[in-house]
Amino acid sequence: MVFLSFEVFPFTLTQPIPEKATKNGYVEPFQMFDDLYYVGDKWVSSYLIKTSDGLVLIDSLESPFAQWIPDNVRKLGLNPQDIKYIFITHGHSDHVGGAEFLQSMYGSKVVISYEDFLLAKEQSKDSIGKGLFKAPEVQQFTGDGAELSIGDSKFKFYLTPGHTKGCLSIDFFVKDHGRKHRAFIVGGRVRGHPLAIVDLSDFPHWLFRKFSKSACPLLLFLKLAGRKACQAFGCPFVCLIYYLFLSEAQI
Repeated sequence: MVFLSFEVFPFTLTQPIPEKATKNGYVEPFQMFDDLYYVGDKWVSSYLIKTSDGLVLIDSLESPFAQWIPDNVRKLGLNPQDIKYIFITHGHSDHVGGAEFLQSMYGSKVVISYEDFLLAKEQSKDSIGKGLFKAPEVQQFTGDGAELSIGDSKFKFYLTPGHTKGCLSIDFFVKDHGRKHRAFIVGGRVRGHPLAIVDLSDFPHWLFRKFSKSACPLLLFLKLAGRKACQAFGCPFVCLIYYLFLSEAQI
């Protein structure tokens, strides 16, 4: 892990907070696992992970929709002031656009690859109107194989270029009723395929609504192809064969 710092000018969103409506892509936040929550919108996933040393946010939505995140966190019974880290999977505006706004409010440390920090700076220069944003201050650049421990949680990063040059995938563990499951966010094409059974690369809110009456109160989206195999596990969103998807995506 390389620790560097770049000075950026303070920036405050002046756009009004968008109405929390379906037409604007708003999704009610929900708990997915004991220590993992969904705080994203209809189009872009954003995840909140509770550790013993504060909260970790993965991706920050497009500006100005990032302004929904603090209230979403509060709705879950958590405190946005506890967001200690913001992990950015890649530098497109819909993933990094709200990072500086949240960082300026809570002093969060932003983790991103160097390549996609440069991409974020390029995109911020071209941002206008409702999508106006500035690149965050970066304390940590991370790369392939780097690891970061935050309290009782450990995160491993993979550089998976394809979607962008510096796209990151993230490997960590979540718990369902105290039982640990290996989770993996696919930020791009995968080099290697750890045996993860929780896929956080897509949109969990659709299946959360679809299966909200199932026996499992903590739901997570996984590949539909593995649903039957998952059901035998006790939760339809914990998939024992998800690693096959990673294997197929291997470079």
